[in-house]
Amino acid sequence: MHKKNAVLLALGFFLVGISIWQIATAQNGFDIIKLPTTNPPVTIITPSDASPASRPTILIAHGFAGSSVLMRGFALTLAHAGYTTVSWDFEGHGVNPNPFSLTSESNDLIHNAEAALADSEATGLINTQRIAFLGHSMGSGVALSYGITHPDTYATIAISPVSQSVSPTLPHNLLLMAGSLEPQFVANAEGLLTMAGGQSGDLTAGTARKLMIVPDVEHISILFSPTASSTIRSWLDGTFGSQPGASKYTDRRILWFGLGIVGFIFLSKASLNSLPATFRKNNHKELLWLRLIALLCGTIAATVILWLVSLSGVKVSQLLGLVVGGYILIWYAVAGVICLIIYRPHLSMPMNMELVKGLVAFAALWLGVGLLGNFVWLPWLLIPSRLLLWIPGSIILFPWFFAVGEATHQANKISQLGWWLYQVIIVISGLYLALKINPELGFIFIILPLVPVMLGLHMLTISPKHGSWAFGISGAMFTAWLLLAVFPLL
Repeated sequence: MHKKNAVLLALGFFLVGISIWQIATAQNGFDIIKLPTTNPPVTIITPSDASPASRPTILIAHGFAGSSVLMRGFALTLAHAGYTTVSWDFEGHGVNPNPFSLTSESNDLIHNAEAALADSEATGLINTQRIAFLGHSMGSGVALSYGITHPDTYATIAISPVSQSVSPTLPHNLLLMAGSLEPQFVANAEGLLTMAGGQSGDLTAGTARKLMIVPDVEHISILFSPTASSTIRSWLDGTFGSQPGASKYTDRRILWFGLGIVGFIFLSKASLNSLPATFRKNNHKELLWLRLIALLCGTIAATVILWLVSLSGVKVSQLLGLVVGGYILIWYAVAGVICLIIYRPHLSMPMNMELVKGLVAFAALWLGVGLLGNFVWLPWLLIPSRLLLWIPGSIILFPWFFAVGEATHQANKISQLGWWLYQVIIVISGLYLALKINPELGFIFIILPLVPVMLGLHMLTISPKHGSWAFGISGAMFTAWLLLAVFPLL
């Protein structure tokens, strides 16, 4: 092995090791009890002591396309503060196999929270006499409804809140939070605060109302904000009083997660560069304008074609049995096919080494972004109903990533950065246009901030110089898995 590759390999293992160690350390000192067979699946996190049921219980509800894992940062922060937390996956989300209904509203989803509380109570590990409820986005509506219909709830925390009805008396101790970069939810929070009687009240009396605008975060990053976590902890401590054994904690697992991804990228680079070259001649190298136009026309055509399909009555937001996720898979497929028709690259069967390299890159992404992320931001191990869609989803996505590989595989490192930026712009623009002309696709906004990250991580893990087949296989397999892990099942 070349010395440079050996250094990358060693550094990769070192960074991955530190990442795993630090992510695991955050859970030290807690009992983490999973109830995977309950409906919904529940996770209880409580300090390891002899009397967890003496501690207040905080119910934690995720948002649309989220999961209990995504809310784990708040759960760990509050467990360090001495609270017992109960979180779950709503219907169709995460590891919950029951279908999600697009007509579900906050009041309809309360039964998930009530069932999670009842199943947790059966373990004898929680205190049902002192309850607070924290919810994000869709989960904020459930939290607000729960706090009104269960007036014995001590406090309600609504993060990135949806529109809802509240009053000056209920819910008790209402804390509203939104990121400064999500204006729609800031407006929702301001409206709720006005409806609740304005910023005032006393935590000890249960009448407090407060709005916190968290600086420099949006709909997802607010979940990893130390400011948000510390504000929530203070609010609950003011409600219940400081808990015995409480310790200071700042959730930095997302940073260690990022370090782990870098480690796996190094491992992938070292492995791929040590394998035999898979260079192919690009007959279209001189036709830069054709490559640019082909990719752009593919994204525009995909949006327009699927919009026309929706006009015929097809529910494009429900394709493949996924809310919006199926649309994104088909959108990529149409964009890729149109691009290949315009660009007309020279097609040939893949070399065996291209297939190997594609699988190596996919493995690095699966382990780094996925398996590490299973403890930080999403349930990565797909339940059977999701896993069945993975191979078809990978085939559907392949044309786009193959087309990108064909268009870019002779670009140097600087040019690759330009191609990444161009791909990000046209993909986000195409999906944003789809969202604007077809309101049923509104939930696409959740995936838009992730587009630069997804495309960038793939391109960092494997350069198109290793072959269009390798680039296409790894990108399609990884992106299909990611979309299937995120979006709800119908």
